[in-house]
Amino acid sequence: MGFGKTGFLIGAATALVAISPHVLAQDSEKRSYDLPAQDLKYALRAVARKDGYQLIADSRALRGKQAKALKGAYTVSEAVSLLVEGSDLIAEVRNGSIFVRGRGEPSREAINGTAENNIIVTGSRIRGGASASPVMTRTQDDIRTAGLSNLGDFARSLPQSFAGGQNPGVTVGVGGISNENVSSASSLNLRGLGPDATLTLLNGRRIAYNGVAQAIDISSIPLGAVDRVEIITDGASAVYGSDAVAGVANIILKRSYDGMEASARLGAATDGGDEQQQYSVVAGKTGRNLGFMFTYSYDRSTAIKAGDRSFTNNAFPNTTILPAMRQHSIVATGYWEPTDHLTISTDALFSNRHSITIQPLISNDYRDRGYRRTPRNQSWSISPKIEWKLPADWLATFMGTAAQDKLEINSRLYTAGLLNFASVGSYTNKSRILEMNLEGALVDLPAGDLRLALGGGYRSNRLIADLQTERATGTTPTVQFSKNRSSYYLFGEAAIPIVAPEQDIDFIHALSLSAAARYESYSGGMGHVTTPKLGLVYAPSKDINLKFSWGRSFKTPTLYQQFLDYTAQLVPISDFGGSAYPASATALYISGGNADLRPERATTMAATFEIHPAALPGLKMSTSLFHIRYKNRIATPIASTTGLLSNPAYQSLVNLSPTEALIEAFISGSPTGLTNLTDAPFNIDNVAAIVDSRYVNIAQQTAKGIDLDISYSVRLAAGDMIHLTGNLTYLESRRKVTPVSAAVDTAGTLFFPPHWRARGGADWSHGGFSLGIFGNYIGGIKDLSAVSANGTD
Repeated sequence: MGFGKTGFLIGAATALVAISPHVLAQDSEKRSYDLPAQDLKYALRAVARKDGYQLIADSRALRGKQAKALKGAYTVSEAVSLLVEGSDLIAEVRNGSIFVRGRGEPSREAINGTAENNIIVTGSRIRGGASASPVMTRTQDDIRTAGLSNLGDFARSLPQSFAGGQNPGVTVGVGGISNENVSSASSLNLRGLGPDATLTLLNGRRIAYNGVAQAIDISSIPLGAVDRVEIITDGASAVYGSDAVAGVANIILKRSYDGMEASARLGAATDGGDEQQQYSVVAGKTGRNLGFMFTYSYDRSTAIKAGDRSFTNNAFPNTTILPAMRQHSIVATGYWEPTDHLTISTDALFSNRHSITIQPLISNDYRDRGYRRTPRNQSWSISPKIEWKLPADWLATFMGTAAQDKLEINSRLYTAGLLNFASVGSYTNKSRILEMNLEGALVDLPAGDLRLALGGGYRSNRLIADLQTERATGTTPTVQFSKNRSSYYLFGEAAIPIVAPEQDIDFIHALSLSAAARYESYSGGMGHVTTPKLGLVYAPSKDINLKFSWGRSFKTPTLYQQFLDYTAQLVPISDFGGSAYPASATALYISGGNADLRPERATTMAATFEIHPAALPGLKMSTSLFHIRYKNRIATPIASTTGLLSNPAYQSLVNLSPTEALIEAFISGSPTGLTNLTDAPFNIDNVAAIVDSRYVNIAQQTAKGIDLDISYSVRLAAGDMIHLTGNLTYLESRRKVTPVSAAVDTAGTLFFPPHWRARGGADWSHGGFSLGIFGNYIGGIKDLSAVSANGTD
């Protein structure tokens, strides 16, 4: 980290802290409101966000309360008073914050928690729990104001997420399977550790994986149905289980809607291509004890071709660099509260997407020789939930999910105007989950309630691979299997308040600890995994929070890595650098899936500094240091067979004294038998080595760096709002392919994230009109495979 860049960061932070508005908005200024009747917590949140206020509320006080429609011009105090009218609640508006509590309950100083305390924060199962991990929140309005029209664009705009991996602009044959995309899906890839190392949830629940890389297609969820996205940039397997290594993204839907909204959007890239159409409808109804919402979105975009961009002028002009896509998406949500103690709700999602990719190989016409790929992706999920309020503020939750994602592949290679062959078939992921959770106050401590969450569940994932190659001579199966992995799990979490603000202790405004643990037992002989996590939140004053978290996380092998058939090839041992052997000596080369794979393991740490000064109520700033030590990563480590037998890095993968039984076992275990690539018949006595190049738990990786997230909102005298945002990340990452190989820097190199990435902007709103400007910075990368002695930046 150079001094120049570090100085820029400090200077930017100082400049934002020093900003003060010409005229700070007062509670006496009136704004126009047009809010439908809805849950009180959503109505209060809408007012807070519209006016740049912080909402602090008690979860028990708001639960089940409804707000009437609010239309007209009111001050913030008037608007809040009208919303809570008849609800038995007391509301205060002071110093840029809205405080809501029940009558007879503690004053605003005693409310334990942070903004929007009525919502469970991602990363915890405890209501009102303060997360010790860094959390970023982006609302639907934030995403739209930034000029982003879907969650795929949002994922690619996030500096902490690597835009490689499962994203539409990534084609096949680049940097391994985790950097290939045949479905035109979009997935988060925090820290560049792989889309399968970031867990993506929908309303706190898993949905089906997409394709074979164990990634979640975030673009299948229409933005119109989204309330907000919460992202934890820290390991969280102790709470959520597998995949939560680099972090967790929780896409939270609107619970209900009252009325109907239709929108249309047209756009295009200034340099050509990517002509976009988007049409969406959001409709719903909210009553006293029930509500529903229905969202439909149609998205269509044309391709960006190599000929449209100067930086791809070395490719044939018709080469697709961003595919043409057409997508239909539907989300339906609903809830019913038959009694004050019982809530029944469900979420449903459906998506259907088609895309087209052209890849010419010898001329601009792919039919001379080239590929035309037309994948189709269809996914759905349904997630019912029952919540039962028990005595003493305990809550029992029962929920389940059934989900499926089917990717249909149609890849055709043409030669001289004729079809050479077609790779067709599908990958289908099926997911089933049942879970029970019990949460509530266990002990009343001097600083507040010690809260506990306990639960367990069952989860299964199935991958059905059905691919074949079609030629004029017939059809040949290529990848054929149907495999399931199931697990039973137990989890527990505790939130322990040590010091509360009302205790009035010098230099300790608040102090709390958290602890979580999860145990999972897997089928198929993969064993069990236990993951703990500890957290601390210390507030020396009401303006500052210091957070620290430590934990262990894990990721299970993908079903493709574990159950893909392996091949056995017989090759001359001289191909591997075996010069001291007879000319007849051979080696058995094994590649493909490995049923003996085990979970990848990680240790994660994060330290966070947050500031939200009362003197500048619109300012929020968060800086986080993170460190991830990732071991037993699954890889195919043999990059080159040249000199393989004498390369110490590959010693653990080479058996120079194979027994006949082992040779026969490898050959008989391959569905295709032995592929003889020598000029002589197979002779088991001539096999001098076995080279095992299957997927294996062998690689190690570290990732560390710093995140900076800043937002500042100010309301001017005329009622206009100005909102400034900034998000920056610096990443260092190193990888060892084998235990004895040298560690290699990956950040800042091709197929990996850059060291530096940032995004910032400003928007101004006046009534129903808004104007924004946003910019991105992506640091340079080096192509270490380039012929140039200095590499390519």
